[in-house]
Parts: sequence; C-alpha cells; structure tokens
Amino acid sequence: MARKGSRKTRTGCITCKVRKVKCDEAKPECIRCSSTGRTCDGYVDPAQAAELDQPRLLRAQSMFPSITRQESRALHFFCEIVGPNLPGATDPYFWTHLVIQFSRYEPAVRHSIFAISSLYEGVTGAQGSPFDGGSEQIQDNALALRHYNAAINQLTVMENQGLVLLVCLLFICIEFLQSNRETALRHCAHGTAILASSDSTSYKWVRQYLTPLFRRLSALPFFFGSGPSDMLDLSISRCPIPDFFNTFSEAEAMIDDVFNQALQTIRRGDTYRVGQKKDVPVPSELLEEQDTVLNQLKKWYGMFTDLEARRGQTTSKISGLARAFALARYRICLIWLNNAFVRSEMGYDDFLDEFRKVVEETAQAAAEQNSTEIKTAPAFEMGFIAPLFFCAQRCRDLGCRLEALRLLKLLAAPRENLWDRDGMCALARRIIEIEHGVELNTDGRVTPGVHPKYPGLPPETTRIQQFNVEFVSGRQKNVNGHEVRGFKAQLYMRSASGEIHLRPETLFEEDPQLSDDVSQEHIGAVLFP
Repeated sequence: MARKGSRKTRTGCITCKVRKVKCDEAKPECIRCSSTGRTCDGYVDPAQAAELDQPRLLRAQSMFPSITRQESRALHFFCEIVGPNLPGATDPYFWTHLVIQFSRYEPAVRHSIFAISSLYEGVTGAQGSPFDGGSEQIQDNALALRHYNAAINQLTVMENQGLVLLVCLLFICIEFLQSNRETALRHCAHGTAILASSDSTSYKWVRQYLTPLFRRLSALPFFFGSGPSDMLDLSISRCPIPDFFNTFSEAEAMIDDVFNQALQTIRRGDTYRVGQKKDVPVPSELLEEQDTVLNQLKKWYGMFTDLEARRGQTTSKISGLARAFALARYRICLIWLNNAFVRSEMGYDDFLDEFRKVVEETAQAAAEQNSTEIKTAPAFEMGFIAPLFFCAQRCRDLGCRLEALRLLKLLAAPRENLWDRDGMCALARRIIEIEHGVELNTDGRVTPGVHPKYPGLPPETTRIQQFNVEFVSGRQKNVNGHEVRGFKAQLYMRSASGEIHLRPETLFEEDPQLSDDVSQEHIGAVLFP
C-alpha cells in the first residue's frame, strides 16, 4: 500500500524500482539516475515511450508549490511559448522536455528558466529594435536579474558536469536574448572546454541532447568572433560519419559537423584571399583540407539522397523547412568552400545553378508550409538568416538574390541566436544596390522607374569582397540628422588594379544612407568572408 501523501508508480525505471525510490520517468533515461551518475536500466513497458510525444504544458503550481504568482506565470510562458520556439527547425526535445524535467530537481535550471522566460517576453513584446544592443535589458528586468544571479550562485556549488553543461546552454540563451555577443561566446567556449575535459559525455543524455547543441554553437565564432582566439576546437563535438543514414536526425548531425569544418577551412583561407598573404600561394595542407571537406559534402549528399529514396512516402513526415534548411547548408558549403581561396568574386558565378536551387527549394518548402508553422519568434538556433543572406550577398543573378531577400524576411526569425534579421536584410539590400547600381525600396524591390546600371552580372570592381559589421547600441544620427537605429559596416572592394580598399557605410533601420564620416574604430564581427 502506498504511503499517504505519495503516488506509487508502476512505470518507473528498473534502477529506481530496485533502489525503491520515486522515478521521474524521463525518457530515454530517468533524470534521477543520470543526474547522480547511475546507469538507468530503462523501462519494462516500452509503450510508455509514447509519453514523450504528449503536450509539453506542465501545471506550474503543482510542480513548484512554493513559487510566486509571477514565477508561475513565467514558467507557464516558457512551456507554452518559449520552449517550442527556441529550437527553430531543430529537435525541440531539449527545450520542451529535458529542461523542464531538470527544473523539478535543479534550482539553477529553474532560475534560468524564469530569467529566459522573462527576457523572452520582453524581447517579443517590446517595440524596440534588436539594434539597441540590449546590455541594459536585464538590469531593467528585475525578475530576470534576480533569477540569473540566483542561477549563477547555484552553479558555483554544482559538481555534476552534465548539469553544468545544461545550465551553460541556458546561460548562453540568456546572453543571446540580450545580444551580448562576447559573453555568449565566452559561455560557448566554457561549455566546449567542459566537454573536452570531463567525463560528462559518459552520460547518454549529454551525448544525445547537449553535444549536438554545442556542435551547432561551434559555428558562431567563425561569424561573430573577434579573432583566432575565439575559435573553438571542433574535434570535441565531432559527429561520427556513418556508412548510411537511418534517420533524418543523423543527416542533420553530419551536416552540422561538415558545416563547421567548411567554415574553419574558409576562415584559414581568408588571409590568402583578401588578407596579407593574398599574393602568396595557398599551402598544400590547406588545399588538402579543402578536398577532404568537399569529399565529406559529396558523401553527405549521396547518403541523404539514398535516405530519401529508402524512406519513400514517409519522407513527408520530415518538416519541409527542416529539409530545405539541411539542403541549403549543404549547397552553401559547396559554393563557399570551392571559392575559399579564389581571389576573385567572379568565381561564384560558376555556381548560379546551386544558388537557384537553394532559393527554389526554400521557396517551395515555404509555400507548402502552414503559415502558423513558420517560426516568427526569436530562436536559440541558427535558421535561415545565414544561408539566405549568403545567397543575397554572393549570387549575382539579380532576380535570384531579390527572391532570397524576400524569403529572408518571410522565413527568418527576428533573432536567431546572435543573428539579427532586420540588420542582415538592410545589409543585403545595400550590397545589392551597390553591386547592381540600383535603388531598392524597403520591401526589397527595385524602385519603380529606376533601372539597374548592371541588370546582368556586375563587374568585379563593384562587387563586395568581404565585410565587417559593428552593431551599435542605442540610436545614431543619419545624414538628415534624425536619430535612428543602425550599425556600421566596412565593405571590402577590389579596384581595377586588384588592390583591396574599404568602403565605410552606416546602415539604418529606416532610410539606409551612405555615410562618409564613419568612425574607423574596431569592427566587432566578420560575418561572411
């Protein structure tokens, strides 16, 4: 007979039954076992696995009877709104199940959830632009500040490295929501170091749910890092290459990994393309590295095509946008990596068909998607901003790049970790204007009555080779003296003689204008080499 005040369960894991303790019944391993370093021996009744697909809403007051009404509301908001939106097109289990399950037992997780929920509501409910930077946001949000500090205090006494990694991901999310680039990257580096130095990966739940997140986060320093010291060791979160894909998740994991390797090779080639060594032959080891990653891309595409052929009609169960996103990254890697050491932007013209496929496949997926299924809230994961911006930037077919710009506005979340949709749209629009000698309206269309100077492929001298951007906190004055939100950019261009020169610009959220008196201070991030 069950003791008074407790609910006897017959569906707990084998280990908890042997220990005669209450099991939380988390799948595939219960948290009570895994969080204490024990091996969870699983469940007798496999039918219980269906519980993983049940709705994520949990009754806050029944979970935590002692929390305040304000905290209860924050938890409810996290379960209903934040958790489902943060993963973007990736597997939502970490945010909709695992984090909630750990919050029952770990105060640091619970405090982090409250902080994230409060910040998220402020971001999605505020009329202000992400251009504002956001470093002041948490100071203006008493609930978020209190719980973030409480989570930090709890973390200092936490010994389980798997839990430290989980909380580290939550801290990264908190910094994303405040647009704190440097702090977010430091947390990424800290988490990666823990993965490398601890036995945390001995926990199955860490390998299954946390390592993939850190693998995808490893791409951020290649876009937003200030230099080589910010780059992460990709070997720590490497994905084993299978002989074939059994699931779409396996295909996603491999393209995550290959995407990072491609970025690393491209970054190493920057100096030979537009940097100090642009007149020096590319080392043979870099060329071999390029070939290795290109071969992995070829293998990925072959296995992905085979997976789709084997799945047949069941392929429709895969989200069309998730499929389009995977293929977009494959094609972007293929295009970018082939041009990693090419010193002319004209090399991208050889891949116009690949650019068009990215845009066509993405447009088709968007057209087939229910409008309610397209995520329009801030996301923790990188989504369509990067690949669609790349198309708008590097595809010199005017019609194709304008369609990429349209899709960028349609499909991208307002924020995707450190990516800002409105800022990248403004930059893409300005690049197109400069390269084609055309004026675009705020909708990204050619202004009526204005004819492009270069309606076809623009010459090398008008093409942007590379750019650096610095997102500015607060408001800036445009050429008319009006205060608007914006950011500074330096555009690398090549003269007729082959020399690289910089074109400074200040882009504004409203009425983008060229500014010749941009400060030459340090620029914060090199996004696309």
